[in-house]
Order: sequence, then structure tokens, then C-alpha cells
Amino acid sequence: MRIFGMGMPEMIIILLIILVIFGPKNLPKLGSALGKAVKGVREGVDSVNTELEAAKKTVDGDAKDSKEADAPVTATAVVEDAPVEQAAAPPAEASAAGFCAQCGAALEADSKFCKKCGTPTS
Repeated sequence: MRIFGMGMPEMIIILLIILVIFGPKNLPKLGSALGKAVKGVREGVDSVNTELEAAKKTVDGDAKDSKEADAPVTATAVVEDAPVEQAAAPPAEASAAGFCAQCGAALEADSKFCKKCGTPTS
């Protein structure tokens, strides 16, 4: 049986070295800590996978909605468009006035970076 390219003799030698370094009293604590760390990593990976699946379903749902939006418009579904105001880009000197030049978010006094986009303020 080979694990990570090592046979049984190599594994026994590594286990003996670990036993000598940590001692027989600390091995259960070490094993417990290692088990908790592995469990935490698995839970983290599972939560990321769950979030990715939810995002994928959302994107698939949006794609389905956009296909429905491409359907022909009937006379009863026509609505006049209301005028939409376009948001103007903040001027470059806005960072001196307390707003981020990149995203337009309000800046805190003495801040060196925008909290919203991370752009340097000076």
C-alpha cells in the first residue's frame, strides 16, 4: 500500500519521529487539533460550493428570464418609457471634496482609500 508515494516502512519511520518530537501525552491533543482543522476546511469548502451552486442557479434563472424577455411584445404589454436620468461620473477633483473619484462614494475624513472600491484618495 502506497500513500503519497511512500510505503509502509517510510510511514512507520515518520510516525516514530512524530512520537519522539511530540511525546505520547501530546499525540491525542495533536490528533484532535488536526481533526478539527480538517473539519473546518471541509466545512469551508462545502459552504463555498453551496454559494457557488446558489449563484449558478441565480445566473441560470436570470438567463431564463432574459429569454422570456426576448419574447414578442403584445399590444397589451406596451408601456411608455419614462425618462431616465443618467448618473454623471464624478469629476476627477471630487476626491478633494470628500467623494471618491472612481466610484463617487462619500469618503471619511483622513481616509487614504475608498471603503467601497479601494481606490487611493490622494
